[in-house]
Amino acid sequence: MKVIFTTSLPFHLAHGGTQTVAEALIRELPQAGVEVELERWWDDSQSGDLIHHIGRPPSATHIRLAHEKGFKVVMTEFLDKPASRSKRQLFLQRQVVRLVRRFFSGFTGRLAWDVYRELDAMIFAVTLEGRVAHYLFDANVSRTHIIPHGLDERALEALRESDEIEDYIVSVATITERKGSVALAEAALAAQVPVMFVGKPYGNDHPYFKKFMSLVDNRYVRYAGFVSEEEKYRLVRRARGFALLSSYESGCVAVYEAAGAGLPLVLPQLPWATDVYHEARDVRFVDHRSCEAVASALNAVRGAPQRTPGTTFPLLSWKQVAEKYIRVYEQVLRAT
Repeated sequence: MKVIFTTSLPFHLAHGGTQTVAEALIRELPQAGVEVELERWWDDSQSGDLIHHIGRPPSATHIRLAHEKGFKVVMTEFLDKPASRSKRQLFLQRQVVRLVRRFFSGFTGRLAWDVYRELDAMIFAVTLEGRVAHYLFDANVSRTHIIPHGLDERALEALRESDEIEDYIVSVATITERKGSVALAEAALAAQVPVMFVGKPYGNDHPYFKKFMSLVDNRYVRYAGFVSEEEKYRLVRRARGFALLSSYESGCVAVYEAAGAGLPLVLPQLPWATDVYHEARDVRFVDHRSCEAVASALNAVRGAPQRTPGTTFPLLSWKQVAEKYIRVYEQVLRAT
């Protein structure tokens, strides 16, 4: 079996969780006997069994052309932003999609809404996103699969190590508006609870990053920057808890890492968090727009008894995740 990976967004323009998932699959699949290549757009002789899009394909035409060449087509999509909209917002978006399909069908190709009817398989990290894809775009339920993200075996082992607990709450994320870094920093100052931020911005000169840096006092708002994987795991397992105020996420590897260390979680009252992590052992959902509410949750985590052993919720290794992908590939290739 040969799988060709492709994406429409180069990672040198935007790093993050999408890149993490792609790199993990490209690394793990060959170890399980699957031949992997990156799409060579200039090579008209490239062959394989299946094309795997990381992110939504640009159009249904891409899928039809692949089918004509004998390829099956699979997509892993991160439908995080739509999945965190309110029911009312989703209803209105659904009506727009249906109106456009009915009266302006020529635009649907440009918007790539029809890909959900053409793909051989669609993979989402959480059930919520699969439901939203079906609700908004009539995604074929029988071709929809839910496969969560994973962690490296090395990460799982490092996060399980016993270590001295220090007096801070950790937040691992790109320093950007979507992650709510400034709001969390302001809450840390208001609560007088130390929060250790780990991650890099999209640009050192970005106004949002400068605003964040103006709040860093190295007491309650601490910034470790972009650190090595080993240092990140050390900072995570020594923390009293984990906080993230993202406006939308798709699974979120950073939350998985926090769970690997058994950390209590502070997450926003948004569907990406409440729908997915409500069964976590120790989680607080807060109004991310309220500095007071976030500050209260930080204080509660800081003052809680020492955490119990084990993960905050069940986790998979990337090797196990790759095995689940292989089963989807095999199912697709068996289908006529």
